[in-house]
Amino acid sequence: MTEDERRAALWAAAVLLLASLVRLGWEMRPVDPLLPADTAAYAGLIEETRAAVEDQERRQVPLAPGERIDPNRASEVELARLPGVGPALASRIAAARRATPFQRSEDLLDVPGVGAGTLARLAEYLDLDDPPPPSSGTGAGGADVQRVAVNRVGAAELQALPGIGPALAERIVADRTLHGAFDVPEDLLRVPGIGPSTLEAIVPMVSFAR
Repeated sequence: MTEDERRAALWAAAVLLLASLVRLGWEMRPVDPLLPADTAAYAGLIEETRAAVEDQERRQVPLAPGERIDPNRASEVELARLPGVGPALASRIAAARRATPFQRSEDLLDVPGVGAGTLARLAEYLDLDDPPPPSSGTGAGGADVQRVAVNRVGAAELQALPGIGPALAERIVADRTLHGAFDVPEDLLRVPGIGPSTLEAIVPMVSFAR
């Protein structure tokens, strides 16, 4: 073997050794797990996923013969069951009623996305027999009336709140039992399924008395 061949062989061996060391270091590097090892941490994610699936399934349930929806009190999921109303329009209807409750079906024409054609399809399915007054959250002098005590009532009573269906009402009770009473409105955000829009809708109608 000539001197040049010897140097070439040593250079190749050095390159192979370096490559092996790099590969070994890469394989031995600490890698954070994609998901936490504590399976209890999955509970919130699993619950949120289950709630989303339930909501989606409920949206797809057609209205029964004679069934009507109260646009002032129904959850966004229930509103989305109306013909021609999807999740986005249901959200706009819920936002509009928080500002001014609907007194008659024509009031929905003020909601962006509701035109004469949409209203014609909706009219027979709307229940506006008992619309709430504009100041339904307060009585004379601004005193709170008929507020739902979220730390005391059961799931059935919680369903009287806008946007709170049976599944979400059960989750509120379960969270209250597991984590303790709700002290401020923001505490309700820890319940899977309650977001800022739902919280905004129910805050004027609840109390946090223990």
